Amino acid sequence: MRNSEIKNIVILMAMQEEANLLISSLNLVENKTVLSEMLPFRCFQIKLAKSHLSLITSGIDHRNQVDNIGCEAATLMAYESIGQLDPDILISAGTAGGFSDKGAEIGSVYASDNYFIFHDRVVPLPGFRESAIGRFPAANIGKMINDLALQSGIISTGSSLEKNVKDNHILGEHPVVAKEMEAAAIAWVAMLHDIPMFAIKSITNLVDQENQSETEFVKNFDYSVKCLHDKLLKVINYLQGRSLIDLE
Repeated sequence: MRNSEIKNIVILMAMQEEANLLISSLNLVENKTVLSEMLPFRCFQIKLAKSHLSLITSGIDHRNQVDNIGCEAATLMAYESIGQLDPDILISAGTAGGFSDKGAEIGSVYASDNYFIFHDRVVPLPGFRESAIGRFPAANIGKMINDLALQSGIISTGSSLEKNVKDNHILGEHPVVAKEMEAAAIAWVAMLHDIPMFAIKSITNLVDQENQSETEFVKNFDYSVKCLHDKLLKVINYLQGRSLIDLE
């Protein structure tokens, strides 16, 4: 019910290092029983004043000792989290690339607006092109965006950190403000389950400048995560005692 108070918040984050600062600030406690033991995901929880918060991270690819980033892990993480935790609202949080020509700076934080797309799923066939791009709905959080003075726009998802000029055509067709690797996959699962979902993304690299995205990502990661952490704390506090209607 859109007018019911939000009681159960679930945040999905791909990288453990994106999540650690928030886990520490809120004293989240790991719960190793809530998700399937067959899956690599980790769940951290706390009971807040007016809601229950769960933060899920994607866990480690033990073959290569790195985080399970990308759409495949995000899709499964969203499905498992919805099935086991039954959230009232789902949040995809993390880092992203931004665009200086749209006003982004390193550490700028964007909230999703209107819909999510995939920018690298190019299927030039009638119907399949539109389906591949997606346009999965983002929760209407216009009032929260205004009240918290958040920047906002379309969040776009792809499977590569490295720049690819072929992606620019689709990115240019939509008012995209952040380019990342998970949100649209999560939005698709949320849409199937009719769960409202939005994203909060902090900029680590500027896609439209002469640089290597991977180098900028590493250099700016810690600062970007601190900016993400600060905005997420405000978002979590804002959600307390409010309904979906109150966010619109």
